[in-house]
Amino acid sequence: MADEVQVNSFYKFLISNGYYFNKELIENYLLALKVKPFEILTGNSGTGKTKLSQLFAKFINGDIISKEEEINDKGFFTLKVKTNYSSWENNGWTLQKDEISSVIPINECGAKFGMVVDGISTKGDIKTLVQLYYDSDKLKQHFKDLYEKDPNGSVDLKISCDDLREFISKDYIKPNGSILLKQKSNQSAFEKRQWFAHKNIFNYYPFDSGYSKCNVIVDGIKSTAKIRIAPKITFKKNEELQDYLKDNNGKEVDVELKIKSFDFEDFISDWNCSKSQKTESLDVECNDSNYIIVPVGANWTDNTNIVGYYNVITEDYQSTPAYKLIKQAQDDPNHPYFLILDEMNLSHVERYFADFLSAIESGEEIPLYGNGESLNLPDNLFTIGTVNVDETTYMFSPKVLDRANTIEFDTVTAWDYMVSDVGDDDFKGNVEYLQSPLIDSDISSLNIDDLKEILSEISYDEDNLWDTLAIELTVLQENLKDSSFDFGFRVINEILRFMVVAWRYENSPDEWNNWQRYFDAQIKQKILPKLHGSEKAIGNVLTNLFNQCLEERNNNENPKNFDINKNNCRYYTSALKLQNMSKVLSDQRYVSFIN
Repeated sequence: MADEVQVNSFYKFLISNGYYFNKELIENYLLALKVKPFEILTGNSGTGKTKLSQLFAKFINGDIISKEEEINDKGFFTLKVKTNYSSWENNGWTLQKDEISSVIPINECGAKFGMVVDGISTKGDIKTLVQLYYDSDKLKQHFKDLYEKDPNGSVDLKISCDDLREFISKDYIKPNGSILLKQKSNQSAFEKRQWFAHKNIFNYYPFDSGYSKCNVIVDGIKSTAKIRIAPKITFKKNEELQDYLKDNNGKEVDVELKIKSFDFEDFISDWNCSKSQKTESLDVECNDSNYIIVPVGANWTDNTNIVGYYNVITEDYQSTPAYKLIKQAQDDPNHPYFLILDEMNLSHVERYFADFLSAIESGEEIPLYGNGESLNLPDNLFTIGTVNVDETTYMFSPKVLDRANTIEFDTVTAWDYMVSDVGDDDFKGNVEYLQSPLIDSDISSLNIDDLKEILSEISYDEDNLWDTLAIELTVLQENLKDSSFDFGFRVINEILRFMVVAWRYENSPDEWNNWQRYFDAQIKQKILPKLHGSEKAIGNVLTNLFNQCLEERNNNENPKNFDINKNNCRYYTSALKLQNMSKVLSDQRYVSFIN
């Protein structure tokens, strides 16, 4: 059944694998990934916490393909390219370096140098492009039809990577002094201040000058093709040089490149393993998965089970599957990776995860004791911890919960799971944005001024949303200030960041009347998880917070007896949770969020 799933629907993918989750839970999970790379999933055993994270990692890794495609795609990597005019008129594309650098060994760096053109000095740089040409007339017509239908459309271009090592020049000799090239002073030279470099540059440049043959597949259409590296030289704006080149348009000029603080070897990168390398011909050790599930042991007392350790006897570093995943994520920054820590509270989290919490918060590296090195957590690494609650587990401390979004998984009734129609995937917002965790992931670095600039432009019921959120957060703080569960800058900023990505998910309306649904999620995910204690300690706190979740806040309602519905609540899911906690507190005289 999974073979029939459409790649663009994670919701349908879950259903096809036999898992049903509330749509708001899916939205909360995916939006939270954009705000912070650490989430805690809590709920009864068997509610799908680990499976949700695992299936989402598989979904965005592109594993949802038919068996026929699986056979045909062996030895290929995939790029997303636009069906532009050039694709069908010129039978090819000019690809940017960052589109293909994870497969072809080109470093992300650019090369800067001094340049002299017929005695005129300027500053220049060189960047690499990849040119691809295909042969099939059928494919050419296909692209033309697509372009006429949608000029901004795109396709998945699958390119054989069996012979990519032919790009490396075997007899590379590092250049000394200057490089002299004959370049035509064409129109592009003075209008765009750039050339595609003359082929003689390959006498110095560490790639072969010829084309490498390959095969391509687009929408099931196969074609032979060829691909080559194309260096592009550009120079800074220089009116004297531009006028000279314009006056000599079409003539050849001598371009002398003065090498400065730049070594051509910088263009060679290691053949690092990446998500795209799916062929044995590259001779690299490559884990094709973008996630790993690590069961947490009850005997974990330090971080060596995650990051490994230096063996002083063998003088080698003993890595772990989690360590390898982190290194793989470092080498493949354009794709998300997931470290799933299963049953995270079987041991004391602070003992084995403190370095991670500090690194996530500060952005500093984790020291690897024994060899003097350190480990950087890349921005595309997401850590998901699952929590089951029974007599064998340990309670998370508030300082851990404070650094994550805690998402509760309710038990689905047997009737809903077995009989009810789960419906379609008609999410209200931008589903592509929702399912792309790296889009807007940099929002985690926005400060309070940045957030104010965004949220102040949004209105609600003729009020400014920024002021409304400030009032709501202040009310929550006042209800918690007499307990030990007050919150500070970190929680405020992360709630506001979540509101920004939620607003963007709903297509950035000027008047946003649905903001309470997401603020409700943040109360439950960021504030309520820290609450725990006896009836004397938090009984009044729960009652006060419950009343703040109601439309009528001043009636001092008893949460245990109040008949909750969506019409009398402004924060419905938080009110339900607070009511349940109040009932447990009354019966057991003690309660926590994950009881």
